[in-house]
This record gives sequence, structure tokens and C-alpha cells, in this order.
Amino acid sequence: MAFPDSALDRALDRVLDEGEHVVLLGHPHWRLALRPAAVLVGVSAVAGFGAAVVRLQPWAPWAWLVLGVLAALVAVRFTLLPIARWRATLLVVTDRRFLVREGLLVRDGLDVPIDRIDSVRVRTGAGGRLFGCGTLLLDVAGERLRFTDVAGVERVQARLHREIGLLAERRRSNEKESEHTARRGHADAAVRGRMEVPAPQRERASL
Repeated sequence: MAFPDSALDRALDRVLDEGEHVVLLGHPHWRLALRPAAVLVGVSAVAGFGAAVVRLQPWAPWAWLVLGVLAALVAVRFTLLPIARWRATLLVVTDRRFLVREGLLVRDGLDVPIDRIDSVRVRTGAGGRLFGCGTLLLDVAGERLRFTDVAGVERVQARLHREIGLLAERRRSNEKESEHTARRGHADAAVRGRMEVPAPQRERASL
């Protein structure tokens, strides 16, 4: 998880509607952290090599200080921040929406109502099949939305299809219930109207 459980719960509470439930939660694939990690290894190696080269010089302590500061700046910029952004990015499937939240200081969000999704497709290359990730393609009201490096992309696709089907089933059930309620209301109104007719009139009507 990108946050401790309590912090994650608070983050989700801010974006979920009342009665909305999370059915799938994840982050972009971990392979996005490989390059920042490789940068850290490279910076450490270069800094260590430079420190060894100047170790016999009288100004070595100052050189070490400069190398340490430069290495720290590079590590923060190209390792710490990218990994923090990756961990802070959330991909959420609820029973109503597909949500994306990303960013550290400034959070960007995208909400796609499930009932507006026309189709869900996935695209995986050789590398994606090896790492277990791929690209998620959503057709929403004539627009194509593309999400890359989605972990378990086929599982996300299956879950979206399932929620789309469940939502359509709930709507059909609600429509049938509303129709049944309306018919029952009309029948009750007819019975009440008949009961309100005076007794002699009812007798004449029966004759």
C-alpha cells in the first residue's frame, strides 16, 4: 500500500460517495520503480568511486562533502520522488466508478462512472506478459482513455466487466420494482375510489 491503513482509509473516504464500496485497489506496476532504483545504485557507485579517487588528497574531506551533497540531490530527484509518486498513485474500482488518484503535493484525480463505460480492452506486449502488467483501454462516451503499466490488467478488466453487469442488473431490478410499485399504486387507487362510492350507488352499479 502507498499509505498506512488509516491514512489510506482517510484518502478513500474523501473520494467515495455514501454507500459506495471499493472492490479493487492497487498501484501502477512495480516495474516503474526499477529505473529509479537503478539510478540510486549508479549514483552510489559513482560517488563511491569519486570518494576513493580523491581520498589521498588534502582537500578530500571537502570533496567528499560535495560528492555527498550532489549524490543526495540526484537520489532525491531521480529516485525518491519517482518512487514516492508511484506509491502515491492509486487505481480504484468501486461498484460505481473507476478512479485514478496521483500526485504528492498536488493530487490529480480522474473519475469514470461505470455506467458510462462502453467497452473495456487490454493490450499487453511481451514485456507486459512477463511482468504481469499491461495497458487498460476504456471507451467512454466516444472517447478512448488509456492507462499504462496497470498491474494485473486482465483482472482489472474482468472486475470492470463484472461491475458493469451488476450495475445493469441492479438498474433492471429497480425499473421492474418501480413498475410494480406503480401498478400496485394504480390498483390501490382504483380500490379506494370504488370504496368511496356510496352504498346505494354500488348496489345500482351491481344491478
